[in-house]
Amino acid sequence: MNQVVIEETLFEEVLSEIEENGKYKRLPPKEKTWMTVLEMGNLLGLKKTGRYWLVQKNYFECREIAGQMRVNIASFEKWYANQVKYQKVNGEEPGKNLKKWSYSISEVAKMLGISETTVYDLIKRDGIKTVTVDYWIRIPKKSFQEWYEKQSKYRTHKDRRKDEELEDATITMPEMARLLGITRSQVYGILKNSKYSHFFETIVIAEKKRITKESFQKFLDGQDYYKLDSANDYEELSMEQNFSLANYRRKKLAKTGDRSKNGNLGYLTFDEAAFLAKVSRGMIYKWIDDGKFSSVKIGYISRVKRDEFEVWLKERERKGN
Repeated sequence: MNQVVIEETLFEEVLSEIEENGKYKRLPPKEKTWMTVLEMGNLLGLKKTGRYWLVQKNYFECREIAGQMRVNIASFEKWYANQVKYQKVNGEEPGKNLKKWSYSISEVAKMLGISETTVYDLIKRDGIKTVTVDYWIRIPKKSFQEWYEKQSKYRTHKDRRKDEELEDATITMPEMARLLGITRSQVYGILKNSKYSHFFETIVIAEKKRITKESFQKFLDGQDYYKLDSANDYEELSMEQNFSLANYRRKKLAKTGDRSKNGNLGYLTFDEAAFLAKVSRGMIYKWIDDGKFSSVKIGYISRVKRDEFEVWLKERERKGN
């Protein structure tokens, strides 16, 4: 029995060696380089008229071989990757190479969040360079980028998100006028005035000049003539009796746009307590730890109980500490 197994194993080894090194070993099939017009048409789902119309257009290499018209596969694939009109029934999408260097009108419209009609208007108005491929107008990515960088009105979705972040950190000229309770022309006068112009930093978003909130805050802190208009106060802020604290809160609101960053009639933020005591925020934490006055937690935010703090602060000032 063992002898039979050995002989079978030897036979398989010899057969394998013959197949590997023999003179008549089977060779791998050659890669196909040509296909029939019918095969090409079947790839694209075309009927006879459509198939031969493409052949006559000379989009790819065709040659009569053994009495039959054939299509060069490599040239066909090259053509397929550079057009978008025809699509294979089963296979990759067309225009692989075309999409690497150009956009369609619909792609640009989608990127900018505008209509295709507007894209055509921009091409005509701004002279954006285009190319025509199989009767389809396309915009080379290079020419699109050159146009895009020269304007700021039309933005991609990605840049619009960035613009929203910048808008949150800036105010418009009308907003500045409202905050100060003055006219828009007075705002422009302030921006041009050498006495105040050095405070301001401006940026352009969607072709509109905006003032950074940080620079507006520097303007408020750096001069005493212009103040935030109390007409912009929300109800509780308008009831605030401490003028210095009310102005502090107005500036904070102008900077953050968030009322929750301010305290109220009953509670102070740690920053507000530090402002009233003319000390650092860290000192407020130390005094709380030392039991000078207490703090409470409202939701996720810690606040200083105002009446208790003001009583302690008056006593501290009376003692001259």
